Amino acid sequence: MEKIVEPNAENILSKSFIFIMAMTCGICAGSNYYNQPLIYSIAEALKVNADQVALTIVISQLSYAVGLFILVPLGDFFEKRSYICLLMCCTGLAQVGLSLSQTLPALYGFTFLATFFSIATQVLVPFAAGLASPKKSPQVVGTLMSGLFLGILLARSIAGLLSTVWSWHAVYLVSGIVILVFAWVMWVKLPVARKSHQLNILQIYGSLFSLAVHQPHLLRRGLAGGIGFGILALIFTTMTFILANEPYHFNDFQIGLFGIVGLAGVFATPWAGKKIAAGLENKIAVICMGLLISAWIPLFFAQQSLVAYAVGVIMAYFGLSAFHVLNQNLVYRISAEARSRINSIYMTLYFGGAALGSFIAVYAWKHWGWEACAALGLAMAMVSFMIDRLDFYEMNKIAKQEKAP
Repeated sequence: MEKIVEPNAENILSKSFIFIMAMTCGICAGSNYYNQPLIYSIAEALKVNADQVALTIVISQLSYAVGLFILVPLGDFFEKRSYICLLMCCTGLAQVGLSLSQTLPALYGFTFLATFFSIATQVLVPFAAGLASPKKSPQVVGTLMSGLFLGILLARSIAGLLSTVWSWHAVYLVSGIVILVFAWVMWVKLPVARKSHQLNILQIYGSLFSLAVHQPHLLRRGLAGGIGFGILALIFTTMTFILANEPYHFNDFQIGLFGIVGLAGVFATPWAGKKIAAGLENKIAVICMGLLISAWIPLFFAQQSLVAYAVGVIMAYFGLSAFHVLNQNLVYRISAEARSRINSIYMTLYFGGAALGSFIAVYAWKHWGWEACAALGLAMAMVSFMIDRLDFYEMNKIAKQEKAP
């Protein structure tokens, strides 16, 4: 756990600063999703197949997962303010490099670097949770996650708009500059933290495996959340394929604009935070899983009805957004001193699931079409539900044992 050098941590977390941190989360996380509505535009500019460009979505998720495993644990080793700002600067510079890409290898390489370093959000969220009081912490996490999800949603629309009006290169140039500006803002606003533990880097990484072995609860939450996020990755990876072709023929901006239907997820996160504070975790989990499963009824008709498609996306986005906040709050309770490492394990599984979902989407679409994607998405939702129920069963069993005389 860190000791805050600057006093009155609660005073630091003013409403305005929480809002700024939420914006930072949205800007950093959203930058990883600009490529989703731009697949055909980038393919045309680089004179390659859309399938080849679509692989950048898989690369983004894999790179982010690798960054989560390698870089996030170091948040328990380095002073957090400096580390967060360094990661953001690396991301901003990589985004500028991505804007200059003229070949497929350059596109792949800068995509990997930009998303690899963009994990600053995953250091910032547990840091902010630690600054808040235990009572206020769920709401702070919920607000920051609202910013993250809103950033992802708006990123697709902004990317589509800039690409339509200017070019896809402008999307990443503007993104890189904005991230660099917010890195400076975080440097000015965040408190300086001093470590209270003496772990070295090898011990930090060793403790990751120790946590994974001795905390099956963490692994179950990570797997359930990761498979859930894989469902959303499948939906958004195929969105361009569905909307750019028959019967819709949407352009980049229209595709990005359609993604805003997931705005319901922004309202889900503060709702989940309040319900968690009230001790209604199991109820939230059941509602979320129900939405992720039933969303596939309207989603199955995505190529026939835009309304049905929108309804399915809203249901899935709301369900996953609230489920993610629930999972984070549950795993943060394991150990306050190891929050960065706990978050690293959870989020590595989370984005590993997204990478799997993106790969399934590209492969299944190419070989079998949307119906196969929908069937696989439903199967993933059922698996996530079973893992979630198993974890709550184990948590309840442990709670009863602790209460027994």
